[in-house]
Amino acid sequence: MYFDHVPRFNFKAHFNTAAPFHAHLREDGHGNIKSELLEDHMNLTMSYFEKLCAEKNLDPIFHHFEIQLVGDLSDSAKTLWQELLYNAIYTHDLGKTNPNFQSQKMKNHAHQATCSKNANHSYFSALIYANHYLNKVFTFKGKEQHILFFTLIFNSYIISKHHGYLSNFPKFLEEIDRDLVNEKPEDCFLYTESFGDIIKKPGNIESAHHKVLTDLKRNELWKSIPWIIYGRFLFGLLVSCDFYATSDFMHGPIHHFGTIKDINHYLTAFNQSPITQNIHKHQLSKSSTAVSPFDQDDINTLRSELFLEAEENLLKNSNESLFFFEAPTGSGKTNTSINLALKLLESDSKLNKITYVFPFNTLVEQTKSSLMNAFNADPAIANAITVVNGITSIKALTTSGENYPDGELYESAKKQRTDVNNRCTDYEQSLLARQFFHYPLILTTHVNFFNTLFGTDRESVFPLAHLANSVIILDEIQSYPNHLWKEIILFLQDYAQLLNMRIIIMSATLPDLGKLSLKDARPVPRLIKDPQRYYQHPLFKDRVSLDFSLLNYDREAILDQLLDKIIKTSIMLENNPKFVGFENKILVEFIKKSTALDFFVRLNDKLNSLGIKREILCMTGDDNKAERKHIIERVRTGRNLILVATQVIEAGVDIDMDMGFKDISLFDAEEQFLGRINRSCKKKAAKVFFFNYDPADLLYRNDFRKQEHLTIQDQTMWSLLESKNFTTFYDIILTEINASKLAYNDSNIENFARETLWNFDYFELQKHMKLIDDNRQEISLFICGNPVEMDGVLIDSDGLWNDYLDLLLNNSMGYAEKRVRLSDFSEKMDYFIYQIPMPKYLFDHQGQIGDLYRCERDEAFFPNGKFDRNAFRAHHENNLFL
Repeated sequence: MYFDHVPRFNFKAHFNTAAPFHAHLREDGHGNIKSELLEDHMNLTMSYFEKLCAEKNLDPIFHHFEIQLVGDLSDSAKTLWQELLYNAIYTHDLGKTNPNFQSQKMKNHAHQATCSKNANHSYFSALIYANHYLNKVFTFKGKEQHILFFTLIFNSYIISKHHGYLSNFPKFLEEIDRDLVNEKPEDCFLYTESFGDIIKKPGNIESAHHKVLTDLKRNELWKSIPWIIYGRFLFGLLVSCDFYATSDFMHGPIHHFGTIKDINHYLTAFNQSPITQNIHKHQLSKSSTAVSPFDQDDINTLRSELFLEAEENLLKNSNESLFFFEAPTGSGKTNTSINLALKLLESDSKLNKITYVFPFNTLVEQTKSSLMNAFNADPAIANAITVVNGITSIKALTTSGENYPDGELYESAKKQRTDVNNRCTDYEQSLLARQFFHYPLILTTHVNFFNTLFGTDRESVFPLAHLANSVIILDEIQSYPNHLWKEIILFLQDYAQLLNMRIIIMSATLPDLGKLSLKDARPVPRLIKDPQRYYQHPLFKDRVSLDFSLLNYDREAILDQLLDKIIKTSIMLENNPKFVGFENKILVEFIKKSTALDFFVRLNDKLNSLGIKREILCMTGDDNKAERKHIIERVRTGRNLILVATQVIEAGVDIDMDMGFKDISLFDAEEQFLGRINRSCKKKAAKVFFFNYDPADLLYRNDFRKQEHLTIQDQTMWSLLESKNFTTFYDIILTEINASKLAYNDSNIENFARETLWNFDYFELQKHMKLIDDNRQEISLFICGNPVEMDGVLIDSDGLWNDYLDLLLNNSMGYAEKRVRLSDFSEKMDYFIYQIPMPKYLFDHQGQIGDLYRCERDEAFFPNGKFDRNAFRAHHENNLFL
């Protein structure tokens, strides 16, 4: 182990241990209080640290940090740096020797409270740690002393925050400067070492820290990112191992961390799937007399070629940390990405987890289904695939006795204390697995992923150590705010290199974020050397033809023209032998919800007046989960229908339409929309018509792509979209981003490094890197109405609300069980919840839980079966404004 030679802080030598110190208390099944000795807790914490290091192969990670942060120091200085890191975890609870903590929190009558009555322990732990190691640090001179001193103070800060969140480093610096110079605080009097041997007067620590910081800002500006990551990684390790040890004492040991143990099992299942077998048969046909299972003009031939090329280029660059994978919609990106992940795990034995990251929950659910098919429905792998987001139930871990392997994952059938097989749900282990990502193959959202990379509280960083040595697949990265693209690529590059991640960034419209890297950064390998080979192939290039003629109409005339064009198109498609394979399914997309709803009504009225039978559907962001699910299923299985939608349909919805009409917005959003048309690539003469009605400015604030000359209002963009020339388009965007980041304004990237990163302002960093900047004030309506079917079971809304309320009010239930059960309710309740802006009017409701209001359904605010915010307000307009 990396720390095998590192001495552990000698607790007994530096504390008066005449009276025992306790770390935690728990109540056994008979109501008796059991106490845990402090030294036992610290040793158990280190035991879990060693287990985590072994299970997650963390030794190389520590080497990476050492090389990046102190690589040019002497061996003796590096040895002390390692000791500082190791003992920051061991000493994290030394402050529990505080007599006030013992007497007040532990009810330990062997200790008497001091006059201060201060029962804090985190800060006192940091103070003792810093004081102990100052003497060792100051045996070094010059740069080595400066870097070791800087590390010591930084580690002390991390220790001080292990029961809170990462914030206010300057305040900590001020406090530790004061307290290390003055006499030993009375709350540390059982600590036997004297204070202030090295630091003789106030201001020395602050001034020394600022001197080192000034040098680093001037000479090593971009080492700020590795130091930021180091702090978060240490914080994550400390709070994780502390949590594991505490959970062990309270509830029992943790045996498994959710890693992939046998990659061959995954490879075998994947290679046995029919799709993979046919790809390998096609590969064999290229070098032998074997016959390919695909015809030359079969789209599966092209998909196979892309699959094999991506694999070949990955294996040539398998030691790299970051990869770009660009491929057209419908080319089999998901299947190819699974293969890439497995090849990476096969080539590097240290890798042991796969995490898929998506911008939308709909993509999460779809990909889970795709993964199960890709692994040939292998039950063990299907059980390992776990969705982690805000609306999916926490996976219940169950056990049925001594003969049942601890930690194996099984979905509980009833989420009750026992399931149909009489296995008991272990709520503590279930919650812990969710908090720490103890799953081999995870599907999550980019909001969750970024929270792990940049969040400031303990639960945010719990999974960080488990992302080390993982394959991360980032899908649809162009959906991230592009004013953050430069910061995103800089952090992803360092996170990947330091934590031995392999990050595959994939999309049908992929910006070359490598052009936003620092000058000395390694180029990011492209797994498809010439994407145009696939984009320009007739199967993809001619899959959908583009029509810009509706852009000639002004705003006043366009909706009437649009109505006529849609109806004529639908009539033309109906039972027309020229359109082989068409099912007369038309998609119409608007930018604003209100426009979509109004047009939905107009279209219904117009078709009814003409006596034309069509199923007209409408889908917006105001629909709840049940309605979205119903609409998508109707679109997939129906014929002769028209779907009116907002941009919720662009990405993450697996539908295949015949024709499309789109209100123009961003260039790459147009391509995402095209991906919903003729997705199977089997139809001839599929077409999309573009029109211009609602401005996209408000929807895309701070987005470089919203400029008129970069949208298809500009005819020069038409040919780029038709030819799928995203490189030329993104080169313009990336040039503008780089220019803005170098300008002397609030976006200046070097100022960000100096003022936010080097000052360890984690809270400002979290705020800066927030993906969804949504300051809208909204409330949620739980609208009771007809039962909804979920997984074959009818859910009654009234009963669900009452059961949810009962659970919230149940104070006898344990915290973990309540969290797990609440997550199960959240998934069900999402089928009945609608969002509205914070109302300035009175409305009738039959109950309230925070910002969630229970309302009875009234058709007055569901005109045409669709929830309408304005109709909801109008229904209550008899109430006066508040």
